[in-house]
Amino acid sequence: MSPLRMLAPPAHTRVLLTWELTSDTDLRVVRDGILRYLVSVSPGPEDPSAGPAVAEAICLVMTELAGNALRHGSPPVVVRLLSDEACYLLDVSDHDVDGVPRQPEPHPDFRAGGRGLRIALSMAEQVCWHVDGDAKHVWATFRRHDVVPPC
Repeated sequence: MSPLRMLAPPAHTRVLLTWELTSDTDLRVVRDGILRYLVSVSPGPEDPSAGPAVAEAICLVMTELAGNALRHGSPPVVVRLLSDEACYLLDVSDHDVDGVPRQPEPHPDFRAGGRGLRIALSMAEQVCWHVDGDAKHVWATFRRHDVVPPC
């Protein structure tokens, strides 16, 4: 699992979808929107670019990152799905620019919480963060095609 780096996302990505979240109940709307979009752009089961594994990974990481932003950040929380020819990029922003995203130390017990960044780091090609003006962004990339090198 790679560490969380401070790095802006590639500038050449284009925005596909955007949501503003106010509570945990909005997470289902975003998940449904991502799944609907990826199914609509997938030409068929033989195309892995928007396949179920990619869609599920994006949705799980979105839930973890947006949940962290809602719990620990400052509103508004914005989720965006972006893309380029090689990758989907999930960007979650909030307005707590002083709150540096950190991986918590592992806990020996089974209590809930504290694993969101670890889950994101294990499922995405890369997970990074940066501050842009008055917003902190945490973003993750997901490879679109198996033949393309990592994002």
